[in-house]
Amino acid sequence: MSESTLPNDELRRLDRLAHVNLGYLLLLTVGSFFAGALALKSPALLPLAAPALLGMCGSATAALTSCLDRYALGFERENGKPFPEEAEGGKFNRRFSRWLFTRPFLGAVVAPVFIWGLSRFTKTSEAFLSSAELLGFTAFMSGLLAKSVLDLIKNLFKNVFKS
Repeated sequence: MSESTLPNDELRRLDRLAHVNLGYLLLLTVGSFFAGALALKSPALLPLAAPALLGMCGSATAALTSCLDRYALGFERENGKPFPEEAEGGKFNRRFSRWLFTRPFLGAVVAPVFIWGLSRFTKTSEAFLSSAELLGFTAFMSGLLAKSVLDLIKNLFKNVFKS
């Protein structure tokens, strides 16, 4: 086994945590994708299962890309100092890893709600809801963009109601 090139225990722990996050997100992405695809085949059993699982898959995919991007840039220590020192932008850190663990569940909630909204506000909702491919794509995309959509809605309310 080779010796780590990271200079101290804190950075080695961050490296391990990043790998745990990546493994968790990969398993959740693939698992929720296949479970959601299976749930699309039998929507009568659990009508919310497919959108929730595919929304989770979309959010897990977004979290996975975010984790990979931050890991590639480096680490941020507990004291806020980056490693490597010249690293700029969002880096992987312990606090952010908590967000990565929970973000997929955001998509599991947002996707079904988004689909309910679309089905209520469109004239051709029957065609939309009866197409497994369209339903699956919409659920995945709404999960993928769940954080961005929620941020936009929160800012809309802040701007409209000055709260």
